[in-house]
Amino acid sequence: MPVSILESIALELESRLRSMVGDSVNYPIDVIEVIRPTQYGNFTPIDRQIVLTQGAEQMVPELSCPGSPPAVANERVFNIRCHLQTSERETDGIDSILNQFAADVVKCVCTPASSWHTFGGYAIKADWGPFLPFVSTGGIDGINMQLRITYRVSENDPYTQR
Repeated sequence: MPVSILESIALELESRLRSMVGDSVNYPIDVIEVIRPTQYGNFTPIDRQIVLTQGAEQMVPELSCPGSPPAVANERVFNIRCHLQTSERETDGIDSILNQFAADVVKCVCTPASSWHTFGGYAIKADWGPFLPFVSTGGIDGINMQLRITYRVSENDPYTQR
């Protein structure tokens, strides 16, 4: 089954994040799992979990191109929600641990340094949006890291990269 350009980007991002699981040598925060929730959520927030979801998309007219058919550029926001539940005995501040978690994610996503922003050649560019801290029920703290990825496809065919 063919995969759309946007889904190819999502799969590449998910694959990079999954490389953090069990790799406490390169990433001091030992990530337990990376998930993309189903329609009904299908997950419970747990310590050192990353939840990848897609946010808003908007057209980028200045990067679109005329033609037959035209090429349409879009920017999609990906939300990388990093969940953290610290022990009562933890002596480091929650902000300090969240800073480490965010740094690990940036390091992972931005590898390889020279071409990270193309996500396997499917994207034009990528840049980080705001990092928004959150507190949820059950003592889970975290940070939502927004990653904006711009890609271009045929106007009438989201499976064809342009």
